[in-house]
Amino acid sequence: MKDKELELQQRIHRLISDPSKVFTTVSGKRLQFLSPGFINREKGPDFRDVAILLNGSIIICDCEFHKNASEWLEHKHSNDDEYNRVGVHIVFNNDIPINQNFETLIIEPELLPTNEPTDGEIEINEFLDTLDELQNYALLRLLRKTSEAKLLLERMPIENAFEFSLRNFLNKYRSRKRRPVYKEEILEEVIQTLKNSEMLYILYDIAKQADFNVPERFYKLTKTRIDKEGKNLRLEILLNCVLPLALALTNEEQRISLFVWFWSTPALNSYGVLTRKFKQIPQNFIWQQQGMLEILYQFDKKTKISNSNFLKIGEVLNFFHIGAPPFP
Repeated sequence: MKDKELELQQRIHRLISDPSKVFTTVSGKRLQFLSPGFINREKGPDFRDVAILLNGSIIICDCEFHKNASEWLEHKHSNDDEYNRVGVHIVFNNDIPINQNFETLIIEPELLPTNEPTDGEIEINEFLDTLDELQNYALLRLLRKTSEAKLLLERMPIENAFEFSLRNFLNKYRSRKRRPVYKEEILEEVIQTLKNSEMLYILYDIAKQADFNVPERFYKLTKTRIDKEGKNLRLEILLNCVLPLALALTNEEQRISLFVWFWSTPALNSYGVLTRKFKQIPQNFIWQQQGMLEILYQFDKKTKISNSNFLKIGEVLNFFHIGAPPFP
């Protein structure tokens, strides 16, 4: 691959590495790149195993870039099995329509970020080769918890699922070294209050498909004390209990909004254990912290992230797909 082509490929990869950006495809669908996958320097599409959110469905697929859409035909990709999993065709110029089962995304060349040096190529540890992989772990953690929430909701009503999830999380919370330390009676009081609070009401509204601004309401929850919980504990409850249940209950439009909140919400502070274990990784956003926590979780299980992790989730969540288009 020529140096200029490689540089352009890297700049596009950097552009799709921001999970908070929302694009619109040529067909009018809303598109987010939840994880940019990895740059492919061998035969085949430019980017492999990219996780996208397309109109509320999460899909792991490949992406190909051309300056002009017509290059897809010139390079005869339609006849090459290596390109069967392409879900997004990224172009500067959509000069001709391509009759393929993928989405076309037009981007402006001047919007591409520069190729400034980053720590993305630093080997973090045996489970994380580049910083881009962190998004995969953050997504895996969120979907894993959402699949657990979905199974809960199949067995019990929303209020019971919320209380079960809340108690399960706080039992684990108690067993770890945390600051501040909450007395058991305080946590029980928090449970009793939260299970009849705005946290439950937002789940009811999502289940009813009520029309409201999801990110704004979640943001207010992070800022408003409900009982004696601190802001850090409140955010952790939102992430570990409310958000997974909400994603399991929601429709496509609200699901997009929930992901926008997850990928764009700043972290309240840094976790000491994460700072010690991942010195090169910033903790600016909650998704970065969630990704690091999932790495530690997988490390304890002696596993490395792969499509098999996601396949199990796909058996539970009907909005998650792996493989070739056409997509739902």
